[in-house]
Amino acid sequence: MMTGLAILGLVVGGLLVWRYQDEIRAIDIRAMVEWIKSFGPIPFFAAMAILPLLWAPVSPFLIVAGAAYDLPVALGGCGLALAINMAISWLLAGKLFRPAFERLVHRFGYSVPEVTPKTMISIAVLLRITPGLPFPLQNYLLGLAKMPFAWYMAISVPLTLAMASSIIIFSDAILKGNKTVVMLAVGLFIALGLIVRQVRARLKRKYLAEESA
Repeated sequence: MMTGLAILGLVVGGLLVWRYQDEIRAIDIRAMVEWIKSFGPIPFFAAMAILPLLWAPVSPFLIVAGAAYDLPVALGGCGLALAINMAISWLLAGKLFRPAFERLVHRFGYSVPEVTPKTMISIAVLLRITPGLPFPLQNYLLGLAKMPFAWYMAISVPLTLAMASSIIIFSDAILKGNKTVVMLAVGLFIALGLIVRQVRARLKRKYLAEESA
């Protein structure tokens, strides 16, 4: 249900942005983007790697990156920034400040998942593709679950980048007024949403079967 609502929200949001793109451009978004771009990509992507550790949302960075930089730079820079952020989050939550982060996730009403070699992959994928779960919280929960770092990164990076890429491509297409790419990006949102829904259902069944065994 939540996945369907998330897909619907993304599609409706994208269509509204496209419908009112002239009004949005009148706000002089280009000037704002150029101002951010004037600082250069390194400070921008460094901020993207660090600020989500303090609970800053990732989506605005993805949108601005798609608008401010050439697509290869935006995709590569966001990918590197997110990977660094996930690595630091795992280290902070799982190793350096574990008690503090345990209190933090409990404060938000979550419990640390119990990870075993059999359920490790299923739990990691479920956390990454669950709609509405903040990106920093995903990282901290997996770090607290003592998931091995290599598996944590191997699962987290591809899944995160797949979802982030659709936002970056959409933002780049909106700013350039490329109708074809906008529709492709919306199609990518829908396809990813449907895939996520199927994968979540399958992993839940698998996880329950492994737990009962």
